[in-house]
Amino acid sequence: RPPPSPPPPRSPAGAPAGAPAATAMGKKAAKKDDAQADDAAEEGNEVQTLPEDVAQGLAQYDLTAKMSPFMDRHFLLCFLNFARESGIYKSMDVTRAEFSLICQMNMVDYAMEKCTELGEQVPDHLNDRKEKVLTEVHASQGIVYPLLQMLEDEEMVRRIPGFKTLNQLCADFKIDESVVHELLRYAKLQYECGEYNLSGALLKHYRSFPKAGAEDGTPQAAEAAPTSKDTSCIWGSLASALLTREFDEATRLILELDERLTASTAPKKEILVHRTWLLHWSLFVIFSAGHKVEVKLLVEYFLNEKSLSIISLACPHLFRYVGACLILQKRLKHLVKDTVWIIHHETASYSDPVTRFLLALYTEMDYDDAQQELQRCEQVCRYDYFLAQHWPDFQENARLHVFESYCRIHQCINIQMIATKLNMKAEEAELWIVKLIQNAKLDARIDSEKSRVVMTKAPPNVYQQVIEKTKNLAFRSTMLVSNLEKDAKAKEGRL
Repeated sequence: RPPPSPPPPRSPAGAPAGAPAATAMGKKAAKKDDAQADDAAEEGNEVQTLPEDVAQGLAQYDLTAKMSPFMDRHFLLCFLNFARESGIYKSMDVTRAEFSLICQMNMVDYAMEKCTELGEQVPDHLNDRKEKVLTEVHASQGIVYPLLQMLEDEEMVRRIPGFKTLNQLCADFKIDESVVHELLRYAKLQYECGEYNLSGALLKHYRSFPKAGAEDGTPQAAEAAPTSKDTSCIWGSLASALLTREFDEATRLILELDERLTASTAPKKEILVHRTWLLHWSLFVIFSAGHKVEVKLLVEYFLNEKSLSIISLACPHLFRYVGACLILQKRLKHLVKDTVWIIHHETASYSDPVTRFLLALYTEMDYDDAQQELQRCEQVCRYDYFLAQHWPDFQENARLHVFESYCRIHQCINIQMIATKLNMKAEEAELWIVKLIQNAKLDARIDSEKSRVVMTKAPPNVYQQVIEKTKNLAFRSTMLVSNLEKDAKAKEGRL
């Protein structure tokens, strides 16, 4: 069972500073990545590989190979570490995949360690690369050292926003303009050496400097269109924020990048690539354990019509996480119906237990099928990097979806029957329903003598029905345009 060998990540045009395809030298960065992988096992414990037939069944749900082209190489180390801890792949095979990936970076010390773990002799070229990287870092540090000293002075940092042009700043700080530009390169080198906090701080300073093109100091020049270097700085800052788990800052940067891509005049294909990368990177914020996701990030970005269209065109495997959001986030109930309709429309492109559970529940109204898919969802969630720690909440909320859907079409519900649909025992189901009625204030009561739940149906809201119908028309129009574009591209390809 070979591990999910990730292809070298492809950088979008205008490669971000420090991301994508960022690297790091030494074991320090790798240790930070391992700590951020949210793995349950302690370092050094022997991981038990699953039986052959079980592992093969679980490997079909592994999305690492599909997602790796859109991930930073540091992120991929987290994926491979999780793959080892899951037990689906042989530990030595995963180590070899890590070594292959690290050899494409400047993580020389860590590459040497992995080489030792594989029982192989350390190649001579790794020692030469280490010397080369250290020389490069020290040379860049020597150039920016005067500026770094000034940035440690809080008074001078407070004065930076007051400068209208970069020439004014350089004249006042008594430094050459090339030193400021070298700061960007030095920040990228620090990122590559695993100093994510320092890299993020340096990029923040660089972004606070006046733009090089705003030399006349006019408001029009100050509000000039952002350059590819400006966008690259945001990508680098986002990569650093994700690796240091500063998710509030990462949320702000994701939304800022989204705004820049919306206003960009770059070719549509380039923008599509950038947006596809951004959607993948946003998963770290959305599914980070213990972090409350902003509704704005979910509704106005990840689940809006534009993002769903991009997922449909470029990365349909992300529909797993679209479905997971609908189940895990109770705040998104108003989006379930329309979003499930889109998932149903894209069934031919992608399907897994998560999406099939939603389709069985809301499209086919097949509760037996939904029950079976929910059982398979446990395997998907427990062995998915982003969903592994969310299975308890996923199961609880999925049962709530089943119960609410069942209540909409039944007035009297047999507890034994609903317990079967929820994969629970009758006693557990009755206690769960009692708590649900109390907490959610459902208009229902339990008839203990007949062992059933009696629902009181509210009269239908005509105005709400009209709103839902008109909203659905908007989604249908969006998908119609998407299909027309697909047909046009197919015809161009044939020509």
